[in-house]
Amino acid sequence: MTPARRAVRVAVDALADRPERTFSYLVPTGLEIPAPGSLVLVPYGRRLALGYVLTSEADALDGDLRPIEAVVSRPMLTMDLLTVAEGIAAYYRAPIGTTLAAMLPPGLESRLSRRWEVLDPSGLPAGVKEATDADGRLSDATLMRFAPRRGRTAWLERMRRNGALRSEWSLRAAGVNPRRVRVLRPLAGETQPTRRAPVQRALLDALGGEERTMAELAIALETEPSALLAPARRLVALGRAELGWRTVERSPLAHRAETPDLRHELSDEQRGALDAIGALPPGGELLLQGVAASGKTDVYLAATLEVLGSGQDVIVMVPEMSLVPQIADRLRALIGDELAVLHSGLSAGERHDEWWRVLRGEVHVVIGTRTAAFAPLSRLGLIVVDEEHDGGYKSDRTPRYDARWVARRRAAIGGARIILGSATPDLVSLARVRGGHAAHAHLAERRVGSTPAIEIVDLRAELAGGNRSIFAGVLGDALGALRRGSEQAVLLLNRRGAATFILCRDCGESLRCPDCELPFVYHLDGATLRCHHCGRSAAPTEKCPSCGSGRIRYFGAGTQRVEAELRARFPGLRIGRLDSDALSARRGFETIYDDFREGRTDVLVGTQLAAKGLDLPSVTLAAVIAADVTLNLPDYRAAERTFQLLAQVAGRAGRGPMPGRVIIQTYAPGHYAVKAAAALDVDGFADEELLRRRLLGYPPFSVLARLLVADADRARAEERGRQAATAVAVPGAEVLGPLPSYVVRRAGRYRMQVVIRAPDAETRAAALERVPPGIAIDVDPESLL
Repeated sequence: MTPARRAVRVAVDALADRPERTFSYLVPTGLEIPAPGSLVLVPYGRRLALGYVLTSEADALDGDLRPIEAVVSRPMLTMDLLTVAEGIAAYYRAPIGTTLAAMLPPGLESRLSRRWEVLDPSGLPAGVKEATDADGRLSDATLMRFAPRRGRTAWLERMRRNGALRSEWSLRAAGVNPRRVRVLRPLAGETQPTRRAPVQRALLDALGGEERTMAELAIALETEPSALLAPARRLVALGRAELGWRTVERSPLAHRAETPDLRHELSDEQRGALDAIGALPPGGELLLQGVAASGKTDVYLAATLEVLGSGQDVIVMVPEMSLVPQIADRLRALIGDELAVLHSGLSAGERHDEWWRVLRGEVHVVIGTRTAAFAPLSRLGLIVVDEEHDGGYKSDRTPRYDARWVARRRAAIGGARIILGSATPDLVSLARVRGGHAAHAHLAERRVGSTPAIEIVDLRAELAGGNRSIFAGVLGDALGALRRGSEQAVLLLNRRGAATFILCRDCGESLRCPDCELPFVYHLDGATLRCHHCGRSAAPTEKCPSCGSGRIRYFGAGTQRVEAELRARFPGLRIGRLDSDALSARRGFETIYDDFREGRTDVLVGTQLAAKGLDLPSVTLAAVIAADVTLNLPDYRAAERTFQLLAQVAGRAGRGPMPGRVIIQTYAPGHYAVKAAAALDVDGFADEELLRRRLLGYPPFSVLARLLVADADRARAEERGRQAATAVAVPGAEVLGPLPSYVVRRAGRYRMQVVIRAPDAETRAAALERVPPGIAIDVDPESLL
């Protein structure tokens, strides 16, 4: 009887014609079957590719299978993450190999290297044995010096078959090397430094008989590490110490000062919410709806401690990395070093070290942005999704997953419970509650501060009254009345830059990006024109490139212009700006946020980043410069996004002992989203908006998918769009388009989009099965722009 061949099912990190497609590979005799989650090197076409082992197949008699080239790592992904990846491939139509790669620290595949072990030097060219390192191995580059110039691949294969060489593959993230620090170790001895060497004596005293880093010694002696190197070397010469290196892990929280344990006694409302969380069945979901300053974070922390007490792990997600520090500080005060941080703002080294700490089981709580949904925790008991309404949980690149979907999937697989928290819940989440698919808890009372007074200012009346400033009269007065040092203000305008378009007043042409055909935005820093879609920049011009006129004028306002006008009108106020331009520096947010929180800044101007969940007790004034920026976008979610943004801004004021005031400037004071936000009426807005969605057939009363076609040739893009629209037409699904995208041209490529609207996910999936190759698919798109 022919013995069964051993094989594994592998997802290859390469685009495939079917997103969920996997391949079976033979495990060579003598090689241990790699466990699920291991990384392997496999032949794929004419090249070697990185693959992820999904399952083992004990009996692989059928088919002509190609063998695994090498196992390059032990399991790096947990079983539930492998299952989640297959779910993402099927639901979001994302290649499973690409999905699995997104779950790992970035850059791993770019540092795959091979070394060779010499087994029998007699069959190798002279000098090979002598070229090996201390452990009898040599690098690829070294071995190639002895290989024939032609037929190297065949020669290597022959040497392997003959038993002369054996290859070993290793994997390390690109740009990541172990972090090493200088240490000084005391040695026993009687030789003493002379009296004229007080620093050497001080070093010995500071060592206290133990190894210490030079940085620790510098702190103890109140000097710089570089100043201690010469005295340390003198101690080495005396035989009283030795210098060495210690490998240490990088921590993104190491630079932050420790905060005290700020646990608050829970109110009756909060205890009720905590009890409701505890009563959830395994895999259950609870929407925690709470007004600003109602103590949702206190509930998260209490639930986290209960889950940790049962021996399980916790993931806490926030939509922006700017929100990580304030929750991370409180978590660290409760649980110490059992906390890891995961988000894209970390350095490659920090992200690499934190991820490995999680995989090794050294931490039990992970906080981060949507990538934290993939944290390889093995005993997951709770997933917290804070500010769950935020669009930041949806990835805008392949795999285009939603972290809330991933949370539900992981919870269903492992039995964890989910808390979705928000003051302004996503309408789909509210519909899940109303449909009985999720539990609900409501925190209606503020724990600190009081509800601010909210005022709507009609900008039409301001303009009619002769006020052409970006500040309405009441806002200017309120800013002028701020008491520096005790009161602060947050001003929001959801546009960056200083001028949003530049126009020639003779011919009417605007200065546009040549690659995207969209207006350039003028930025004060660097005095440049920038395209906010492809990143192209250009120098400002004094003459129109179309007609040569010098009558160029800058129109519109962004955060930089607001900042500039504040400085000009209120020179006594200290101004900070929080937008993506200001965050380009490493730890830019932490610097801006800490300056504002600690009172070194009086007014914070920002985009929507300034409205997201920040706890700032000294803010007494919050204002929206132009509520119409998001309201007038051609998207079915425009009203919902406007309501959420306005209500979130209102939540920044009045969180401390002083009363708060909110001013909303708008040209549409009668719009239902603006009126509901001013009244902080979540249910009223939801009722109105859900009624409109039902009539128009938008989610949650349908499901959507967006197909994006991009091509350098406009006619070809249009034709491919028509072909896609025809291909996906299935019974029960409505196909809208093809139509030009909101951004018609980006980076030199014309963009067409097709929208599939279906009554259920099954009908949509049938349509997506027929999408032609080379077209981007966005399932459950965050917007249609």
